[in-house]
Amino acid sequence: MIDFSGYTAKAIEKEMLRQVPEDIDTREGSMVQTAIGPVAWYLEGLYLELAHLQENAYADTAVGGALDLIVQQRGLTRNPAMPAIRKGIFNVPIPSGSQFKTINGGDSVIFVSGRLLSSDEDCVYAMTCQTAGVIGNNYIGNLLPITAISGLTSAVLGEIITAGTEEETDEALRERYFETFRVAAFGGNIQAYRNAILAIPGVGAVQVYPAWKGGGTVLCSILDDKRKPALAVTVQTVQDIICPAEDGGAAPSPNGYGMAPIGAAVTITTATPLTLNIACDIEFALNVQNGAETYLSQVEEKIQEYLDTVSQTWGSLLKGHTIDYTVTVYVSRIIFAILMIPEVVNVTNVRINGSEEDLHLVETSELQQLPELGTVVINGG
Repeated sequence: MIDFSGYTAKAIEKEMLRQVPEDIDTREGSMVQTAIGPVAWYLEGLYLELAHLQENAYADTAVGGALDLIVQQRGLTRNPAMPAIRKGIFNVPIPSGSQFKTINGGDSVIFVSGRLLSSDEDCVYAMTCQTAGVIGNNYIGNLLPITAISGLTSAVLGEIITAGTEEETDEALRERYFETFRVAAFGGNIQAYRNAILAIPGVGAVQVYPAWKGGGTVLCSILDDKRKPALAVTVQTVQDIICPAEDGGAAPSPNGYGMAPIGAAVTITTATPLTLNIACDIEFALNVQNGAETYLSQVEEKIQEYLDTVSQTWGSLLKGHTIDYTVTVYVSRIIFAILMIPEVVNVTNVRINGSEEDLHLVETSELQQLPELGTVVINGG
């Protein structure tokens, strides 16, 4: 790539003035310098545009719409933000399209009633959030009716039917794009499963275990787009897309009703959180008072940032023709993360769940673990 960083207005002006004959006055304020100055500023802007154009020509550096155009060459599109669909429970039937507002202050959103799900004791409707994204997943409780409904005395927002998701980020889309180059996707191989599952909105990572219970069985464990264990509704959504059950059945069908090839019974699951309780000795700067108490939240934040990077590796296969996934929390990286706090002088005696060793999480077809920060105890300071 061409480095345009040196094409500043000052550098351009200097080079242009160097081309002027020596017997002509080029000092600041001269006629020549006054004429060339604005041109140099304009050219700097053009070089900035060229740099921007160059960055958006490569998947590594492209952003926004430019990245969308690049990934289209591999048949990919950015997953849009999707609204949450929740169960709404009412004491009387309500018309389709009725509006209700959540009662949670500045985070309140509006839900619109859809199809009737059941009417045994209460009337249960599918409620779609008017605002796309995860904001529709958070609230559970009473609803405030916007639409006037006769006889309505109870309106409650219940469990999630379909989780709301944010628009896919540039980094997630970029990773999915590069994923398509690593191994050719074909006929139900591991890469085919990875490409298909990662393209489903709300999925951020996947581990694929072939023949986990004999030939024709596949286990796929997923994380959500925040690299957290997926909600049950997300797991079920992916299950229905990849390998649904027969009508009236519970087990995934190998008869090819979903994206999985005929003969493959695919089970979708999610990771199990492993709580990490961390204790360490921290020496603070001499002028710090009550360091353990004062900086506890910052220490927790730094450790969480490191664990977030660990979660980013979940789902990445080791090199070679083996089904091996590794997720490791290193003591040295925890020490490094805490040392990023300026007032921290030294960190020693780090223990993860009582052990001073690095923690290797279990990643097998029987159990897929994901690190989750528990308590942090600071000794010293």
